Amino acid sequence: MFTLIATLQLLVPLYVVQAADPILIAHRGLLQHAPENTLPAFTTCLELGMGFELDIRTTQDGKLVVLHDATLGRTTNGPDEPVTKFTFTELSKFDAGSWFDPRFTGIRVPSLEETFALVRERKRRLTLLALNVKGITREGERELVRLLEEFKLFKESFAFDQSAECSERLKALDPRIRIGRNVRCKEIESRLADGATDVYLLTSVPNEADVSLLRKHRKAILFNYAGTGEHRREKKNWLRVRELGIDGMLTDYALECAKLWQANPLENETQKKP
Repeated sequence: MFTLIATLQLLVPLYVVQAADPILIAHRGLLQHAPENTLPAFTTCLELGMGFELDIRTTQDGKLVVLHDATLGRTTNGPDEPVTKFTFTELSKFDAGSWFDPRFTGIRVPSLEETFALVRERKRRLTLLALNVKGITREGERELVRLLEEFKLFKESFAFDQSAECSERLKALDPRIRIGRNVRCKEIESRLADGATDVYLLTSVPNEADVSLLRKHRKAILFNYAGTGEHRREKKNWLRVRELGIDGMLTDYALECAKLWQANPLENETQKKP
């Protein structure tokens, strides 16, 4: 794990954060450099001063775990069956790293509690956790809120992709939980009117008016640029969203974007030491 961190730090030498830089939110951790949704991937994000996105599901015995797919086949050596068929103890026996590279043999599917504990232990500055609620039970909703309270992560996280009904229940459990939603720019006004969204994950590059409107309503503004391919790594968009002064960007290419921003500092912007 520490070899991975050192290697990636070489890829982003002397990485510094400018005051106006959006926080980079690495999709499923640095999924191109480490097994997605695993502690090594998240550790590296924290060491590099980045946020990360993760996916939450519930095991048969009600444990919240971090796993993207509903089944185990793609990212573990377990059977291609639903995670809900296994207890957390059973799930922990499967290897979730060697499919990516033999160096990660023995890495396991983490619990959400383990992930939050890692954040508390290893974060170097304020971070941002995008909690993609894939499939959790009613009891899992209560457990999510409990863990956010235990680890004091309400301000540094938000839940998204859950149903509107789930969002309402989470808010009822604790109004401090922030609800995120993917929003097209043309939908901003209608979403503001319904009042149910705290964090706007804009699915296209906004303009100055969009940003000004959301700032007026004191909303968090993110650009959801996650996904692979050249259409998800256009440098002009990376530079533009920074110029607009939004809060963060969700991306599969966090290291490349960090290098670009570092090579193109904003004018008259004082850099902070890491």
